[in-house]
Amino acid sequence: MPTETRGTMHGWIWRGNLLPFVETIADLVRYRLDDSGLTAGVESSDADNDLWFTFVLDGQPRVEMHFAGTDDQVLVDVELDGTDESFEIRAALLLDLCSSYRLTPEAS
Repeated sequence: MPTETRGTMHGWIWRGNLLPFVETIADLVRYRLDDSGLTAGVESSDADNDLWFTFVLDGQPRVEMHFAGTDDQVLVDVELDGTDESFEIRAALLLDLCSSYRLTPEAS
């Protein structure tokens, strides 16, 4: 039984961009996000000791995100089932944006 190829992206984001990053990925794959364990999982991860936290979005396509935190950054691996070039381009741009800029919530 053949398996689908899997797209993978690696990088890092500013810790403060974690929730906007995951929320945007969830929107891209049409998945209703429950982020209740996200922050705690990333807080318990440790890049220096190779302790990673995995967060799965069972959307279209299915996405696994692996996080390992440092003081103010989070290492990120994004893996998706199948090939979806449009998603890969968007996710790569988002990863670049979240490592280049510190995003802030819109003032109400």
